[in-house]
Formats: sequence, structure tokens, C-alpha cells
Amino acid sequence: MTLSRSTKAILVALCVSGASVATFVPGGGSMAQAAETPAAELERILLIPDLLEIMQKEGVAYGEEVASEFFEGEPDSDWSSDVARIYDPARIGPAFHQAFEEELARTGSDPAPMIEFFRSDLGQRILTLELSARSAMIDDAIEEEAKVAMDRLEEAGDPRLTMIRAYVAANHLVDMNVSSALNANLAFLTGLSQAGGFQSQMPEDEILAQVWSQEEEVRVETERWLLSFSLMAYSPLSDQDMQTYIAFSETPAGVALNRALYAAYDGIFTDISRELGLSAGRRMGGTSL
Repeated sequence: MTLSRSTKAILVALCVSGASVATFVPGGGSMAQAAETPAAELERILLIPDLLEIMQKEGVAYGEEVASEFFEGEPDSDWSSDVARIYDPARIGPAFHQAFEEELARTGSDPAPMIEFFRSDLGQRILTLELSARSAMIDDAIEEEAKVAMDRLEEAGDPRLTMIRAYVAANHLVDMNVSSALNANLAFLTGLSQAGGFQSQMPEDEILAQVWSQEEEVRVETERWLLSFSLMAYSPLSDQDMQTYIAFSETPAGVALNRALYAAYDGIFTDISRELGLSAGRRMGGTSL
């Protein structure tokens, strides 16, 4: 249930820890101020609001990468403010909640077994480890160290890496992340083109061709990130703990949760990427924001 951060588009992982904050509901407010639906209870247990805070920090870092690649000179304060606004948890939280709840309802999924697993001691420990690792890997140096450590285990044929690969495969994480990365890249380039970021608006088929040409590179980078992240996050877990987590992932509840999270994350990141592209394109085209 992990979505990664690619080199071309910031995606998100289900890696949540720390003290929970109020869960968002459509239209504003928090679950402390409204009756809690099963989907909202599940989001609170998964500590999704904490994760959205991590996403904003990642987004700010990604905004600097965008500025470095597309703008001349240092990014100004207006760009930084715009990026922070686009990734604002108070703005994207309700969109996540709505998509997540709608997907669970569409599939007729029962949140009860999902809540039961992640409310358990093991479930909460997993969530804590995931968010801790995700927060650490905002630092490029730590991310690179994690990748190097993964490469060493791969060269040694370490059985722990085999188990991590089984976890990634059970959740179809590579395919899901690649799909989200390509969707985000497509949305970003479309927004960039529409806002005048190129000398002339790029035809849709040309944008699609450019995005699809990145598929192999995105797949390789995504798999490496997922394995290195998972090795870092789950290193304190025993093999039995990992087997339990993998087994849950393969249950109907685990599969349904994975799909609902993917639907919610993919939707908000497509919207975020399009807005980033529009904002960047306006700056490149000289249009006032």
C-alpha cells in the first residue's frame, strides 16, 4: 500500500506515524466536529492527515526542482507560496477523503477488517515505521543511503530483500506507482503547455508520446525507491511480522484498501501536478498569477 516519490513527479506512500491530527471531511471541519463515518475512522487510524503534512514538505522540495529545471534564476517567494498552497493539507485533505470514501462505497468494501488490522499493535507499529522512513527520505542524502544499502543486499542475495520483493509484488506497488507517475507527468506537461510554458502549445499526442517514452526509466527508478524505502521502514519488523503484513495485503480487505488508497492518491496527485504545470507555465510565459 505504498506509493513512491519518482524523479519526475512527487507521489505518496502509505507511511504514516506520529501523533494523529483531525481527519478532514468534505466541506471543511474535522472529524472532531462531525459524526465519524467508517471511512473517516479508517483514515484517522491510518494517520492520513500526518501523511498529508509529509506530502506538503515533499511538494515544497519538488517545487524547488521544478524551478531549477524550468525557470531562470532562483525561485521567488510567490512561487514558493504557490507550491505550498497547492500542497496544502487543508485543501487536498477533503479531496482525498471524498475519493477514498467513494471508492470504498463503489466496491462495497467493509472497512471493519481494515480498521481491525491497522488498529492492532502490529498495524500501528507498521504505520509508525512507514511515516518515520518517509519523513527521513525527504533528505536526498538519506534516500541515497537507503538505495545503496538496498543495492548491497541485492548483490548479496539477502533473504530479507526477497521478502520485501514479495510484499511489493503482493500489493502491485510497482505497476500502481508507475501508472500514477505517468498520469502525474501527463497532467503536469498538459498544464505547462496550456499556460504558455512552451513557445507554442504542445499537441496532446506529442505530450502523450513524451510521457510514455519515460515509462521504462520511471519503472526502474520506482522499483528501486520502493525496495529501498521498504527495507528502511520495515527493518525493525521480524520476518513473522512481515509475513503477517503480506498475508493481510492479500486478503479481500487488504486488496480493497490498496485500491481505495490508490484511487484517492492518484486523483489528488493528478490535480496537484496539473496545477503545478499551470503555475509554472504562467511564470514561464510571463503571465501574472
